[in-house]
Amino acid sequence: MALFFDSGFWDIATILSFCSVALYFYIQHIYSYWDKRNVKFATPIFPFGNLKDAFLLKKSFADVFQELYNFTDEPILGLYTTNKPALMVKDTELLRLIMIKDFQYFHDRGVYMNENLDPLSGHLFSITGDKWRQLRAKLTPTFTSGKIKAMFQTFLNCGKSLETFLAKNANENTEVEMRDLLACYSTNIIASVAFGLETDTITEPEATFRIMGRKFFAPTLKNIFRLTCLFILPHIGRMFKIKSVDDDYENFIFSMVKDIMNYREKNNIQRKDFMQLLLQLKNTGKVDYGDTWDIQATNNSNGKTLSLNELAAQAHVFFLAGFETTSTTMSFCFYELAKNPHIQKKVQEEIDELTKKYNGRITYESINEMKYLENCIDETLRMYAPVPVLNRECTTEYKVPGRDIIIEKGTRIFIPAHAIHHDPKYYQNPESFKPERFKTDASNNEQKGIIYMPFGDGPRACIGLRMGKLQSKLGIVLILSKFNIQLGDKLKNLEKIKFDLKSFTPSIEGGMFVKVTHRKCIH
Repeated sequence: MALFFDSGFWDIATILSFCSVALYFYIQHIYSYWDKRNVKFATPIFPFGNLKDAFLLKKSFADVFQELYNFTDEPILGLYTTNKPALMVKDTELLRLIMIKDFQYFHDRGVYMNENLDPLSGHLFSITGDKWRQLRAKLTPTFTSGKIKAMFQTFLNCGKSLETFLAKNANENTEVEMRDLLACYSTNIIASVAFGLETDTITEPEATFRIMGRKFFAPTLKNIFRLTCLFILPHIGRMFKIKSVDDDYENFIFSMVKDIMNYREKNNIQRKDFMQLLLQLKNTGKVDYGDTWDIQATNNSNGKTLSLNELAAQAHVFFLAGFETTSTTMSFCFYELAKNPHIQKKVQEEIDELTKKYNGRITYESINEMKYLENCIDETLRMYAPVPVLNRECTTEYKVPGRDIIIEKGTRIFIPAHAIHHDPKYYQNPESFKPERFKTDASNNEQKGIIYMPFGDGPRACIGLRMGKLQSKLGIVLILSKFNIQLGDKLKNLEKIKFDLKSFTPSIEGGMFVKVTHRKCIH
């Protein structure tokens, strides 16, 4: 039956025309947000906004934001994530205000979370406001130098299978896919220092810990969509109530945390690891700053204790961040050291000298004295930032100093860490691996604004950065003290590496294959 005309065809055509006109004006309205506020913006394309090539897997998010960074000399660029306005801030002094001085206006990351539907999403990285402040204060003592030093022997013990595996490959003259190997090594460390469980995913790559870690970061379309919604499109995550993890992974984390805690409490077991400190939080609401690891050591505390959901969420993010970002950093450091054998030799000389100083032993003190190695890691983090784009959200209306620009509450802020790290204005010859630039404090964010941010900056900087760097340094020391690293045949013949566009963190397309050979050590 026709509605407006005698023919149903014309009714359908009229409705479609009306919808098309309505859609056109809707698009014009939402994409005029920055124009009305006199903010320079990049022309969006519906429905992708300014991120079409990233959404269609034609370019990485790092490359897309690099292009947006180069689009204008303006310190602020308006952009759109699908239909939502956002800002990209490239001015390093303004970044200092946002991340440090005026932090009270930007204290949230603006990533998607839903603690009721998805309890593992309620971790330190994603939670907001006062709840974040309280949890950050509770967890800060967990990552003091004293706590990390107490765990160092556990770190060291996890390196035995790594050395054995590489020795076998050196003897057989076979290439090694370094990224996956180092992910296994890092998983062994996290399983031990976080959960008190001994596992060896190097010799048993199908161990549950490795399967679950690999599954979360697997470059599947489901994971790509999920992680994009979590970090870039939280409004889509909220709309579809997306969970950050699969049910089997959630069950794995919850059952493991619950079983370990019950076993330790029942048998009064003390172990110097992350789980022991979570037990202190569970029972007392506080982590002891001293050298005490007893789960009742701070029982006089009046702090709020943590629930099982909150404890499991922290264990979840520590597990994922602890192996993925660290293995990424180590593998790219080895890539650059293999490309630059003179730098590799200099690192090895430092390792030999300090190992000899400590009677042939690798110690917590010797690792911390390896300053040139640390320069190499800092330079690796500059060139291959594990998180190329950082997030903040405006939580209270903010006027940009010196400009007639008001940032409204709820506006998401994107910080192009990768692009700033590769800006020749801040780093001469940015595509060259030059560890020496960090000897002169090239990352001095106090003097130059924020130009170096592999771990973020300000109150929401990565709480585990000290542990992550130690883990990376130790892995490199264990390998370079006994082996030389060379590029594999494919990488050796590449003029420029290509990145896997499906990978959440930087990853070389086709793998990072290297050759290892034995070296003579003088300790």
